[in-house]
This record gives sequence, structure tokens and C-alpha cells, in this order.
Amino acid sequence: MRTYVLGGALLLGAALIAVLLIVFQPTPDDDPEDPTPPVVSTEAIEIQSGTLSVRGNGTVRPANEIELTAEVAGRLVEVAPAFVSGGSFRAGEVLARIDPSDYESQVRQARAQVTQAEFEVLQAEEEVEVARAEFARLERTAGESMPDSTALGRLVFREPQLRLAEASLESARASLETAETNLGRTALIAPFNGQVRVTQADRGAFVAAGTPVATLFSTDVVDIRVPLEARRAALIPGLWRTNDTRNGVDGPPVTVEATYGASTYRWDGFVDRVDGARDEETRTINVMVRVPDPYQLDDSDADRPPLAVGSYVTTEIAGRTLDRYFTVPRRAIRDDDQLWTVEDDTLLVMRSATVVQTAGGRAFVTADDVADGTPIITGNLPVVSDSMTVRLANTE
Repeated sequence: MRTYVLGGALLLGAALIAVLLIVFQPTPDDDPEDPTPPVVSTEAIEIQSGTLSVRGNGTVRPANEIELTAEVAGRLVEVAPAFVSGGSFRAGEVLARIDPSDYESQVRQARAQVTQAEFEVLQAEEEVEVARAEFARLERTAGESMPDSTALGRLVFREPQLRLAEASLESARASLETAETNLGRTALIAPFNGQVRVTQADRGAFVAAGTPVATLFSTDVVDIRVPLEARRAALIPGLWRTNDTRNGVDGPPVTVEATYGASTYRWDGFVDRVDGARDEETRTINVMVRVPDPYQLDDSDADRPPLAVGSYVTTEIAGRTLDRYFTVPRRAIRDDDQLWTVEDDTLLVMRSATVVQTAGGRAFVTADDVADGTPIITGNLPVVSDSMTVRLANTE
């Protein structure tokens, strides 16, 4: 009996506790608190105006590069000190010489043939004069004039023999000119100021006509091929008119930068021309920049290098003048060229923008509906929607 009483008391107590928990449970608020807006990093827009610099990269290459080729056969008997890889030379300098002995002999033989032919012409002219004099004597003896305009008359006056002697003289003179030309070709002469890239023959080697003996490139000017997207190429004024060489005017100015050691050096150049066709693989437009006198060394700076062929450089081409633009970090440009701005310090607004170009981690942007000083969100958000509420972090 006592066991039943204890069991009933326990059940009654448990039921009472359950009723109390239900009665006194907390009532949820009718108005739950709003979630905390995300914190965003921003940068204030600074509206600017002026000339943009179209930045690009390229590799320096020679404007002129040739293979110096032997025009006559023979053994190289002389090479200049500059006839080595990297050697510098001036236009008109003899870089190598082929043994001229055989060609000097040919010149002497040709001159002797000219002398012989000249004698034969004089002899033929004298025979013509004698024939005419004899013909005139016969006319006086006969007492009447005899026609001499026929072919037989010309034979009588030995005119064909004179023409043959004159032709032989002309042939001998042509042979002499060829022999003298071949003798001159034994000297391999530099056609421009430049350097030797590589030599393919040396003193003592026998070379045949048409054999390359060295590769030369000019150092008076160098070219830099700068591939640009169409959007950036469109910023260069008069770009497609630079191909018209008749105007005689250099294209837009260009600043070329190259790093040597821990220092950066600059050279002045200009847009020389643009390839008429786009690159089929990259779809870019190749702008050719020309730099005059790239190998001139500055006496005031012993460490200054030349703008050497093969150097990888950065170029800044003077572009168009814009009345209104601003720059933002590249990471601030969203998909479809969008910017996220903050209005009234709390409201995220998505705006369309036009990216003019990107350079050095910055994007040059135009957007008509963005005011000076407007905060631009530079960080990412896990979830974003237009007109959402945000909180500003420290403004950069």
C-alpha cells in the first residue's frame, strides 16, 4: 500500500512541474531584431581629368636585321676586331675580306682585253677612212658619182668591221666592270651602324657565294611590338594614321622603361606604325613603338645600360584626354563591369561603369552617375543584393 502512495505522489509531482514549465515559458518577441549589416571596406572616388597613359609591355627588337652574305667565293683572309658576337661597327666599315688575288687577276685580264679592243676599234676606224679615201679616188678617176648607200657600199667602206670592233670594245668594258665589281665584293662591308648578333664563319674559312657569314642588326633605332586590347588601343589618338608615311610626322610620344639591377631607366620614343591585321591567337592590336639611338650611353651615368635588343620593357603611350574619369582598385570591378557604391553611408547600390584600361593593379573607369567622393566597396561580400544595408569600415 505504501508503495502505491509513493508512486502516485511522484506522478503528481511530475505533472505539476510540467504544468508550471508550460505556464511560465518565455514569450517570443513580436518584433525580432534585424540581422547585423555586414561591414565593408571602401575607397572614396576622386574625379580626375587629363591625358591617359596607355601602358603596355613588349620586347625590344632591331628595326633592321640582315644576314651578311658572301657575294663571291673565296677564303676569308681578314676579319675586323668587331667581327665577333656583340661587336659594334659603323656603316661602311669592312668587317671581313675574302682573298682578292683571283679577282685582281681577273681585273688585269679584263683591262688587257679592253686595251686590245680599243686598238681594234682604232684600227677599224683607220681602215674605214682608207676605204672612203680610196672610193673618193675612184670617183674622181671615173668622173662620176657612185652610190654608196647599199649594203655593198657599207662593206666597201668596212663599216661592219668597225661596228664589230666597237661591240667587242663594249663587251670588254662590261667584263672589266664585272671583274671590278667582283673584286669590290671581296670586302664584306657593314650597311649600317650596328652590332654583330652572331658570326657563322671566321678567318681561314672558305665561303661560297651566297653563304651567310654573320647576322647583323642596326643600333640607330629599335622597335618594340606592344600588343594592346582594342579597348586600350582606341585610347591612342590617330593610331591608324601613323602608317601613312607621307605625313612625315611622328606618332604619339612614348616613354619606355626598363629595369637594370635595382634601377629603372627611361627612354623617349614614339608610335611608328600599327600592324594592319590583328593577332589571330590573342586578338590584340600590335602597336610598333620606335626608339631612336637606343645604344647611346650617358657619360654622366656609368651604370646606365643601353636599351638592348631582347630587353623586356614597359611602355607608356600618350593617350586621349578625358574630361571625367577616376581610378579604383582592380578588385573593385565586379562582373559585367559593375561597381558597388555606398549611398547615405548605409545603402549598397550597384552601378554600371566603363573600364577604360587597367594598369598596376588599378582600373581607370568612367561612370557618369557617380559623384566625387562616393565610397566604392573594395572588398567582397558572401551575399550581396542591390539596396542592401551595409556598415562602413575605415575609409581608405
